[in-house]
Amino acid sequence: MRVKRETKPILHRQKCAACNYYTLYQALPAGDQATDTCTHCGHQVTLAWDDGIKAAIKNTERMLKDLEEIYPELKALKAPGDHIRLE
Repeated sequence: MRVKRETKPILHRQKCAACNYYTLYQALPAGDQATDTCTHCGHQVTLAWDDGIKAAIKNTERMLKDLEEIYPELKALKAPGDHIRLE
């Protein structure tokens, strides 16, 4: 018997391909796939949910954390819907 456990949504920062803003995305895992949604414009992408994509999300977060020294505006991305445009 396979036990299905609920997974909480994962908030992460990235640049949205649709609205072109850096914003928070919400990844909602469901089995072996996840729906990744821009919290600013609602653009959605379906991802294969595995260890590789989890590592990619963590690496992107580390990269953006490092970029906060150059672009302190990235620190402001804390709540769903927050967005900035970097020039």
